[in-house]
Amino acid sequence: MDRTPNHSNRQGPSLLEVALQYDRRGWSVIPIKPSTEKPACRHWKKYQTEPPDGATLRRWFRGRNDRGLAVIMGHVSGGLVCRDFDVMDAYRQWERSHPELAEKLPTVATARGRHVYFLADHRGIIDLGDGELRGAGYCVLPPSRHPNGPEYRWLVPLPEGPVPRVDDLAAAGFLDRTPHETESTERTKSTEESRGEQKSTEAIVGVGRFASLHDLDQDVLETIRESLPAGPGRRNRQVFELARALKSIPRLADAAADDLEPYVRGWHQWGVEAGVIGTEPFEETWIDFLQAWPKVRFPKGAEPMVAILQRAKHAALPRAAERYDHDGLRLLIVLCRELQRASGDAPFFLASRTAGRLLEVGHLTAWRWLYLLQHDGVIEEVEKGDRAKRRASRYRYRGD
Repeated sequence: MDRTPNHSNRQGPSLLEVALQYDRRGWSVIPIKPSTEKPACRHWKKYQTEPPDGATLRRWFRGRNDRGLAVIMGHVSGGLVCRDFDVMDAYRQWERSHPELAEKLPTVATARGRHVYFLADHRGIIDLGDGELRGAGYCVLPPSRHPNGPEYRWLVPLPEGPVPRVDDLAAAGFLDRTPHETESTERTKSTEESRGEQKSTEAIVGVGRFASLHDLDQDVLETIRESLPAGPGRRNRQVFELARALKSIPRLADAAADDLEPYVRGWHQWGVEAGVIGTEPFEETWIDFLQAWPKVRFPKGAEPMVAILQRAKHAALPRAAERYDHDGLRLLIVLCRELQRASGDAPFFLASRTAGRLLEVGHLTAWRWLYLLQHDGVIEEVEKGDRAKRRASRYRYRGD
């Protein structure tokens, strides 16, 4: 069985080996700071859409058995969902009611209760009172150590093959169908439908109380769901991502912001019902969207930086780059010129880490090159970046 052993005393596989085992399952894993439940990597959200590569895992975990690790839930990990039982009595009641599932679904002993893992068509986080149904965010995995001391450990080990799938969350005891509890309905999908071309219908959190979501086409519904924040406190940034996502739907790309109000209202209400948006009134979200919609230059999926880099690689070399010997530095100059063209009269954003990733050099090297280009007057720093606020520096290209 693919069971992750205890190695708090450096017995058994190293944390790197364990991380690679999870990675081979198709799970997106991230490091956790020792004796905490907090990520040990910056910008962990990027791994919600693409798992870290092997080199990144080795950098995080090699020789770092003091760390923990966690899996990011949802689509990036193959549709992985966790029923987090924070109350042991609630878990025992579920175990008695669903003995077959309790016996086969991978289960972890936590400091307070149990984590039960399975695959399902569920996204977002639903607070159930005695724990959560987590199809977003992350869950700490064995053999991490809880801040209170106990070590996470597998009680029902992972199977050799895929994690079992649960299609009916209510029938499995993970959601209550009764109207006074959290409102959520499962994906209704028969075996024959899944083999055909007919798409299954997924009802959504709060749909009974919010009629405007009933008539949305499947692509808009998917767009709204995928743009929801992973948790409270992230609404403002995700409003812009919602705008980018709606802009990527051809029939909505040129719509006036006012015409999109039902979609934005639905997004907000869905987030409130799912517990990933706090108690902010809808007007706050609507104001943010009205400001964001005209600012969207690149729809979701356009991958603007990658596209601009490819344009820079095939563009003529500006005269300002001819004085430099290093090919990477010369490419950086062309990249800055193309970024300025894409930004029009406004300054462009560029972080040294982003530049380093695009140019395939270290971020310190990219920072030194940007410093040199400022000194030589090729670019001008208009606004200094703020790492605490995760804001990149803004520049103007002056090379021509």
